[in-house]
Amino acid sequence: MEKNPQVAWDHWFHKMRFDFLFLFYFLISVPSFALLPLITNDDTGSSTVILVSMDGFRSDYWEKTETPRFHELMKRGVLASNMKPVFPSVTFVNHFTLVTGLFAENHGIVNNSMWDPLLDRNFDIRDSKEADRSEWWEGEPIWVTAEKQGVKTASMFWVSSSAEIKGKRPSYWQPYDASLPRKKRVETVLSWLDLPKEARPQLITLYFEDTDEAGHRYGPDSKEVIQAIKNLDDAIGLLIDGIKLRGVEKETTLILVSDHGMASVERGHRIILKNYVLASEAKIVGKGAVSLVWPNGKVEERKILERVKKNPGAFAVYSKQNIPARYHFAKHRRISPLVFSANQGWYLEDSLLPSVKPTIFGLHGYDNSLPQMQAVFLAAGPKFPEGTRVGEVQNVDIYSLLAHLLNIKAEKTDGDFARISNLIGLQ
Repeated sequence: MEKNPQVAWDHWFHKMRFDFLFLFYFLISVPSFALLPLITNDDTGSSTVILVSMDGFRSDYWEKTETPRFHELMKRGVLASNMKPVFPSVTFVNHFTLVTGLFAENHGIVNNSMWDPLLDRNFDIRDSKEADRSEWWEGEPIWVTAEKQGVKTASMFWVSSSAEIKGKRPSYWQPYDASLPRKKRVETVLSWLDLPKEARPQLITLYFEDTDEAGHRYGPDSKEVIQAIKNLDDAIGLLIDGIKLRGVEKETTLILVSDHGMASVERGHRIILKNYVLASEAKIVGKGAVSLVWPNGKVEERKILERVKKNPGAFAVYSKQNIPARYHFAKHRRISPLVFSANQGWYLEDSLLPSVKPTIFGLHGYDNSLPQMQAVFLAAGPKFPEGTRVGEVQNVDIYSLLAHLLNIKAEKTDGDFARISNLIGLQ
């Protein structure tokens, strides 16, 4: 008997409609189609460590707003009360400390802006070409240690990752691009997890600048910082979901850190360096919380100190002989004979012109023991106990922790693996 064409059409139409609706609801049920694995990852034997930096994420930011994905990780892992940065509490110094385990005086990145008297060159974080010169970076980052021992690594941005250090770079890396959306960064990380086992990196770094940018521009207590925290919570959620979709959650360690905190500053709290340092007497490098001052000689140095003594302000001036030992900031040639360090809530400028700063803004770089300068540490993975809260972590210990998780031999550092291992109850 011949089939009714209308019946056949209706059957085909309803079937296709069902298939379309199923596909539609599936696609909207996951955060992004791009987050799905390219292939089913059957060889999940090798473990992966993903180190995520959230620049300027202060230790109390967890509780400023609802952060469900951060709290999901807290239930699965270890949260420190805070992570102590090194001095000065600025971005380049502390990002390099995190991956080398060295104080600034030992890894050579002594400020975001600095001068090397031996090289007679200036370094500034806004000059990427200069910052990529190998001679600035004297410590050994964890990815160099790993690559030397045959462990592949990847960097979705990190301070120094685009520079060749000791003849090495990560196997996969990208030059820093602040305009690259958070989602694209996460997708790149997940694409590395999709690589075949022999090509897949076992260490991946990932960087976000959101909270630092909002904190500087609007201050740490602003609604813009709260929104930045929410944005980062969403980004970490995308990363967690992508890891779960690949079935590698049990083989993946996720470590969230920051480099420093943030303090609120009023525009009127300005210290004008030219009231103390004449242009003919010294070279001034850097502003903000810390300025490095290079007098032409001992006579000029005494004149500067005499002016400070006659007109003290909301700052301290240190020589290499009297800077607090706890700063570990005296030995390197890039540390100037005089270090101007502002009190928290104040800032150093070398211009006599009226300040163009906002009425309230954010700044860091101050004494690294102050509560507002404290960073974060949150880690979850197979070797970390679940739902654990611990005290203060030292950021000089992170390198040795990473080396342990990667099962590689660590270089000598200023950190202490036993200290952090015992504190967090590493399994």
